[in-house]
Amino acid sequence: MRRPLPPWLDCAVWLLTGWLAGLLGTVAGAVVERTLEVGSGLQTLLNVLPNLIGTGVVVLLGLAATSENPRNVLALRKPPWAVFPWIALSSLCLALLTAELNTWIDEVLPMPPQVQDLFRRVLEYHNAAQLAGVVFFLILVAPVTEELMFRGLFLHRLAAGYGRRRAILGSALCFGIFHILPWQAVGAALVGIYLGWLVTRTRSLFTSIAAHAIFNLVPVVATAAEERLPMLRGLGVSPDAQRFHLPPSVLLGSVLALSAGILGTLRSVRFHADPPTPSSAPGRPPSLPTSHT
Repeated sequence: MRRPLPPWLDCAVWLLTGWLAGLLGTVAGAVVERTLEVGSGLQTLLNVLPNLIGTGVVVLLGLAATSENPRNVLALRKPPWAVFPWIALSSLCLALLTAELNTWIDEVLPMPPQVQDLFRRVLEYHNAAQLAGVVFFLILVAPVTEELMFRGLFLHRLAAGYGRRRAILGSALCFGIFHILPWQAVGAALVGIYLGWLVTRTRSLFTSIAAHAIFNLVPVVATAAEERLPMLRGLGVSPDAQRFHLPPSVLLGSVLALSAGILGTLRSVRFHADPPTPSSAPGRPPSLPTSHT
């Protein structure tokens, strides 16, 4: 096993490695598209290839660099099931608020047509096969792989050197940088703070995977419905340049509901915490695993 680097340097190396590996996957996909006739099944595979390669290589490298149990490093523990309704509420509201933030960013820094076309290619679907591909990538593959990398590996490594709070912020910053584009990076960093907090509170990566999947589901649904419901144009990829701001009442309601979801999460975690063991001192809560919290 190699000599350990400072946690921030480890994460920087992993981030660069993930970028380069993802770029390799993108180039490989482009070569396949130019040389072969690409059907819906192969197109789905090519869409997920950069994500799978980039995050997969990083997670494998990170696990190879430590002697700790991979389940502890990646927080693969049984979640408190009662928390999931609150996670769904929080994730939905956070998606609305992030979409509004992205709308303002798009007005200050308009998205180039090429980038808009890229987003539309990922989100749009016109038949059942394309819908299955979008769901497979955005609702299954991306949440699982990115959470293993950022709320599993990165959060654990940063917490070992800097503590829980800095680890949440650091892993969120890495999550934002990984997305590169400003129309994604800022929102991803803010969402990453919530996801990191969620893992440290629930001690399970499965909760952040669920939240990530719900967050990704919102633009998928909005892209399909925005022609009929103009208010959804800020949530999906609108075919025109004009963006739609959410009404103040919706924004206020989202903030209040997000707060309720966070409070509900805290209450559920406390209610379903393991009872003190006989060896625990009276009046003191049981100790928590120290792997990343």
